Amino acid sequence: MDGATIEAYDKMAKEYDEETSDFWKKFPRTFLNKFISLAGKAVLDVGSGPGRDGLIFKNAGLNVICLDASKSMVEISGKRGLESVLGDFNDLPFKDDSFDSAWAYTSLLHVPKAEIHGPLQEIRRVLKPNGVFGLGLIEGEGEIYRESLKVTKPRWFSYYQKGEVEKILSDNDFEILYFEQFKPNTRNYLNFISQKKDPS
Repeated sequence: MDGATIEAYDKMAKEYDEETSDFWKKFPRTFLNKFISLAGKAVLDVGSGPGRDGLIFKNAGLNVICLDASKSMVEISGKRGLESVLGDFNDLPFKDDSFDSAWAYTSLLHVPKAEIHGPLQEIRRVLKPNGVFGLGLIEGEGEIYRESLKVTKPRWFSYYQKGEVEKILSDNDFEILYFEQFKPNTRNYLNFISQKKDPS
């Protein structure tokens, strides 16, 4: 994640939390529930923000560690009783094969497309054999800095097409198990559950 986007989240963590806290109340939870059913016990939430999804996982009985590049986000999720770590998507501070599953919901869209393989390989590294990976991205074309209704400082967004994501996951040795999309506002959300596979 680039410095400007991290700065936006550091300065506007409260506003982001307010803007997104009811996401899974307004939109379908079938994808989230499907991930929980496959997740195993130990879950890494990559780009966890203020802990919205982490709390759902914890309440479902999973052992979740939240990781975010924003210090302010880590502070908020920590205050909510979640184990929270400050970390870089390109250098996850965990040993190989540490987690049964990983979750990255609309966090990797803040990574430039040319750099997306780095975080995916790190996620793959920390997953156990056959580990499950939940990924949420937004459909569209191109990459841009933009603001939102409450987060008025610009953040980097990379938009994807479904086939593009399928190829990226395959190239990084993930096998897609489940796909779902929904359109909360003007853009489709592309939701994938995949599984770490042996590259050999």
